[in-house]
Amino acid sequence: MNEGRRNRSLVEFSRLFAYDERFDRDERIEVLKRLIPDQDRKWLVRFFLMLTLSVTIAVMGLAANSVAVVIGAMLIAPLMTPIMSFSAAVGLGLGRRAIQAAVVVAIGSLWSLVYSILLSRLLPSLELGSEILGRTSPDIRDLVVAIAAGAAGAYAVAHEDVSATLPGVAVAVALVPPLAATGILIGAREGVLAEGSALLYATNLFAIAFSALATLLITGVIPTARFFFRDSRMAAVVIGIFIATVAIAIPLTSRSLNAAASSRQQSDILTEVELWLGNKDLDVTTLDVIGTAVTVELTGLDEPPEAYALATRLVPVLGADAEVTVRWDARAQGSASAGTPPAADPTEVATAVLNDWLASIANEGIMLELLEVTVTEGQVDVIVSGPAAPPSSPELANNVAEAIGATVTLDIRWIQSFDPTLADEPPVDRVGRLVNAWVGRRSNVRVLSTAVTGSSSNGWNVLVDLAAARQPLGLDTLRSVLAEALPGTVSVSIRTTPLEVIDQPDTPVAVPSMG
Repeated sequence: MNEGRRNRSLVEFSRLFAYDERFDRDERIEVLKRLIPDQDRKWLVRFFLMLTLSVTIAVMGLAANSVAVVIGAMLIAPLMTPIMSFSAAVGLGLGRRAIQAAVVVAIGSLWSLVYSILLSRLLPSLELGSEILGRTSPDIRDLVVAIAAGAAGAYAVAHEDVSATLPGVAVAVALVPPLAATGILIGAREGVLAEGSALLYATNLFAIAFSALATLLITGVIPTARFFFRDSRMAAVVIGIFIATVAIAIPLTSRSLNAAASSRQQSDILTEVELWLGNKDLDVTTLDVIGTAVTVELTGLDEPPEAYALATRLVPVLGADAEVTVRWDARAQGSASAGTPPAADPTEVATAVLNDWLASIANEGIMLELLEVTVTEGQVDVIVSGPAAPPSSPELANNVAEAIGATVTLDIRWIQSFDPTLADEPPVDRVGRLVNAWVGRRSNVRVLSTAVTGSSSNGWNVLVDLAAARQPLGLDTLRSVLAEALPGTVSVSIRTTPLEVIDQPDTPVAVPSMG
């Protein structure tokens, strides 16, 4: 049987024997047999068996977020062989062999995609870990790696003395994992991410085909470039591979440039955030940037500065539409006495304590809204929102713990948002808005007038006239808010006028008789 295959190879490759500048007759036959094997039934069975096993390992490795398992799938993936066969057959003008290899690649790719979708549906739970997400954002570096890996693979196949490097080439080019990731993402209905991993597979596919063609020509396996154009159909395929590779390179280059710009922008924003925090005992746990919207999550004991001050700092980086959301986690430990009975519903009890606390600080001019309270296994998570940060309350954690009847960790998250439409707000309007927010729902305080004079270069003078039944609480908070509301130096003066509340007695009104 081997002799019969050799005779068929001699006939099929006979016209190549005249070009023996770099290979003797037997060596050229061996190289071509490795590059373009006979795709008989046994070969196809082995190919699809190994491909199925590779996809199985890849899906499980991606689902488990295991690098080692994914590498194992790369090592046994057989897709590299038909791609090399396609490139060699196209370059040598062997149309029938090129079609066979292309069909195997197409069916193998489709089967890998469908099989990975089916496997992902059978998994009890699936999280999109770093191994999956890392294959959804290809850039120009992936194209360069694929070109280099394709060239190395073609050279290793053509030179048996370096064929031991093929496993390393398989790991570098990673054909099956992007296909498996695409199937998983389609199964998870993550269409946008699936497009990214599919682009990575297409990048690897066309880059390998293109670089393998070039390498086989350079090394003499394809004796001369004239073979490209012996058949007009093969010539069109070669040109198509080149155009597809260039077309893929364009969006990948754009992605790389955008990623570099985004990285520089992220670094500039982080620098401004650190300058905004100054010496406060706060750590930046999350910094998300989407367009001109920045979300900063902080953890620490100190109250963060005003979000408006950060938004102003970010205008040179993001433009006048800079939008900032600040989230602050203030953590405290509270303990309960041994004789305190456990509460029937800890969430309701904690909510009642927190509402009392919010009512007490509202009397001081700090208006906060309780958005959410969650109690789980000694952890009390609270989310509040308002124009000013909640004050430090060391006893609050103990009060919650005593009410619940167990030692708890109290975590209060404060959310403060800055409206980008207010970037060009006149100073007098901004001051009026902040004063009204400070007054809130208090009925014993009225805003009579607000006035602002000066400029950012010469300093601002802010005058606030209030009417109050008694000296209002929280005036220091109001002064602090107004002092940070405008750029530059701000001088704040607050005047209060007594507010007299008169109870008007009800006066009976006679109803006229209707006859």
